[in-house]
Amino acid sequence: MSAEEPALSVTTVFASLSWLRDAPGYSPKAIAERLIGSLGADAAAPLLGVSEELLGRWAAAQDAPDVHGRLQLADLDALVGHLHGAFTPAQAMVWMCSHNAQLGSKPIDVYRIQGSGPVIGAIRAQAKEAFG
Repeated sequence: MSAEEPALSVTTVFASLSWLRDAPGYSPKAIAERLIGSLGADAAAPLLGVSEELLGRWAAAQDAPDVHGRLQLADLDALVGHLHGAFTPAQAMVWMCSHNAQLGSKPIDVYRIQGSGPVIGAIRAQAKEAFG
């Protein structure tokens, strides 16, 4: 920690995060809408492991995802955010569907099996290499 960085306690972090579950931009409805807007329902639904109809009900707040569904939404939302931060949409599509040496497979396949963690790590490594 540098001299400019204030100390941050675990209590402060969790107290700050306590309101997040119901914050408008983080609700399942908002995330589902964002994913549909970014990827389209036909691409987002299979990545989430749900039907397009169920994803649409989440986006319309006609149905609420269970804990697993909320985690899937958050995971895919995090991945899409990193892709948007590092690539243009066309670059992201090519990158996700091309073999990645660090991952040993296509990022899309790694995401389907392991979730966003390793893929986000590879995005960060590539961005660091490109801009670092």
